Amino acid sequence: LFWGFSFGWGVLDTKLAEGPARLTFAIDKAGEGWRQVDAVLLTDDLTYVPHGREKPPFPYHASYNLVPPGGSSWRGQMTPWDLAGRVPRQPVGGRDFSMWAAAENDLKWWGQQNLATLSLYDVHFQFTPPSDIRDKFHKQYAGRKDLPILSFPDLLTGFYLGNTPDLSPDSPLRKWLEQTKTPFYIMTNYATGSYNEKNGPATYAALTGPLARQFLGYIHGEALGTGSVFLPDQPLAADRRGHADAILRHLRDKQAEDWSKIYKTKVAPEHFRASISCLSVNCIAMAHLLHEAGCAIVGYEVDATNVHVPMRIAFERGAARQYGGAWINYASGNFGDACNYFTQNPVVPRGAPAWFHSKYSITDGVTAAWYRKLYYLNYLGGASAIYWEQNLFNQWMVPGPGTHPVQLSPFGRATEEFLDFVQRCPDRGEPYTPIGLLLNYGHGYERVNYSCKMFNVFPEDHNDIELRELFNVWWHPTSILEGLPAAPDVQSMPSGVYGDIFDVLVDRPQRAEALTNYPIIWAAGDVRFHPAILKALETHLQRGGTLVVNIALAGQLPQEWLGFQMTADLTTCTAWGPVGAPPQATTPFRCARVQPTTAQPLAVALAQDAKPAAAQPLLLRNQVGRGAVIVMLVPRGIGLDERAHPALPYLMNGLTQGLLPVDVRLANGRRLQGEVMYSLNKTKNGWLVALYNHRGLDKTQTGIARVDRRAVAEVALELPPDTTAVQELTEPRKLTVESPSGAGQRPRTTLRIPAGDVHVVEIRTK
Repeated sequence: LFWGFSFGWGVLDTKLAEGPARLTFAIDKAGEGWRQVDAVLLTDDLTYVPHGREKPPFPYHASYNLVPPGGSSWRGQMTPWDLAGRVPRQPVGGRDFSMWAAAENDLKWWGQQNLATLSLYDVHFQFTPPSDIRDKFHKQYAGRKDLPILSFPDLLTGFYLGNTPDLSPDSPLRKWLEQTKTPFYIMTNYATGSYNEKNGPATYAALTGPLARQFLGYIHGEALGTGSVFLPDQPLAADRRGHADAILRHLRDKQAEDWSKIYKTKVAPEHFRASISCLSVNCIAMAHLLHEAGCAIVGYEVDATNVHVPMRIAFERGAARQYGGAWINYASGNFGDACNYFTQNPVVPRGAPAWFHSKYSITDGVTAAWYRKLYYLNYLGGASAIYWEQNLFNQWMVPGPGTHPVQLSPFGRATEEFLDFVQRCPDRGEPYTPIGLLLNYGHGYERVNYSCKMFNVFPEDHNDIELRELFNVWWHPTSILEGLPAAPDVQSMPSGVYGDIFDVLVDRPQRAEALTNYPIIWAAGDVRFHPAILKALETHLQRGGTLVVNIALAGQLPQEWLGFQMTADLTTCTAWGPVGAPPQATTPFRCARVQPTTAQPLAVALAQDAKPAAAQPLLLRNQVGRGAVIVMLVPRGIGLDERAHPALPYLMNGLTQGLLPVDVRLANGRRLQGEVMYSLNKTKNGWLVALYNHRGLDKTQTGIARVDRRAVAEVALELPPDTTAVQELTEPRKLTVESPSGAGQRPRTTLRIPAGDVHVVEIRTK
């Protein structure tokens, strides 16, 4: 604060009398710029000392250790891993998975080629090497047809709008595309092209006519569309739902205007279908809306400073499944402003030429381990493609100083290993996500954006706080990790204790059928139960599904689903506990008083100084057909501290018992507390289990990575009873299966995951 450019913090060491208190922050003079109060901490723990960005421990953290006996009986009777009704992943460019690199519209080069013999490999060989060593690359590898990465059979190509790719009937590029039937994209970042009255209309006619089946779409990196297509800066309706509907029209019309100017011809709003928006911030707010607007493919971008990749994948995957579309990852190997290239001549001169981890400094950027894990996370998460923002410019390098041949960079070696895995494991299966998270289609939720507002115009409200806390519970220990010093493998890849088992869905009535494909539907925020939604949920419950709602939503449901009579009474409580267990004190919370009829309590609440006999229901379960409806009676599931109620982890611990065919634990039998991230995929012959260890890698944006090799994860997999073989696929190697040692136990295998590593285990079943 003395130097005038830093933030500070202070302590008001005052003892407050019991009862209401008012805390006022007064600004009594104008400042040079906008200032904010980041956080206010009120505590009765006089020994607590703030440390860095660390948040104080919240009461719900402790309840992850509360495991209810027989929690699986809380669910309905639906077979958890029945995926029969789910829409399968849609192919893109005729492929289940592909990688997208870039070519150039070099008219001289294309005009000199023998198009009859020119292969896609030849195009990648010419244009994808880094520009500063391209000539040396061409000379060193002339005649080779088997180079790593370039020879990957599902490596596709595309062109930059800024180079004005001419697709007129007589252009060599158009002829080659028609001849080879090669799928291709156009990347639009910061570009408008330089089309004229002849080649502009001809290019648009080609994209919507002869080349339409090959055209993958327009990649809009970090954007909704071309230059003037962005979210409005004022509300378009009184509420978010109306605003969301208006956004759809706004985007289609603005994009049609831009394309009409670019192509010098009238472009229909329906051409918006070809947009592949790859937002970073606001990607989760817009995922479902972009599909609703007609986009066949939606993407998302993440770098090492954008938090929570698993949550973002849950939004993208859920939207694609609900709308029958596809999603891709716009791969940005960045850490803040550190762009990952390997070049002899960085922007900032730093002595003798040598390879640099970015264009700024030899130590900038992410770890190669983070880069590698992101490949697996997207591939096994269900992405149809991965697009390289940096093309292949960071895949090859010339080490230095000294004289060395062109070779794969550390990133290139990670890519080579990953593509080898993809070819060894062609059946990646379908991600198994048994919990569908149902939100309002106008939720607009995104806590990481440029305006600190939802859809950039709506202030955070109680629905957003509810979602924030639920996401923290579902992917615990996210709320702890976000307070640690920023590092690539920490905030962007939280190791959720329940695994990556979620898809996010929205309450579009015409898309309600998707709700019936998830054993558990958890409705949150301000969902609206349209009659079509209720009809789908009725089918879901009769099939044995489970519906979880909050008391704030319960009034929209049929009375017979609830099993209790609603009242208007709210009680302030200070303790809670599982039924039959001693009560546990927690921060004050409000709890609705209801009159149970057929519903049974799973947990109870106590008002301050009340005796256990005066406990009131907190969680209620009601049998509906073969299914179950579970209602939490704490409004929005948050206490007066605006943090998750401790009963939420307890509820999740019960709902997830036996929910997965493979139980992932530590080798000593203990439940996970964030040691590894994991996910499951259902294959034709069994299951794939991906295990990621994000611990042990400490790296700042411009620092050298420090590796703690003691941060290994010793993991045990409890396998399906009909397991026939188990192997690890990234090395690969066979794993030893331990036979059950007692009644009720399952086969088991153990493996050791080093710091920063990823293992994929294939489990074959009968």
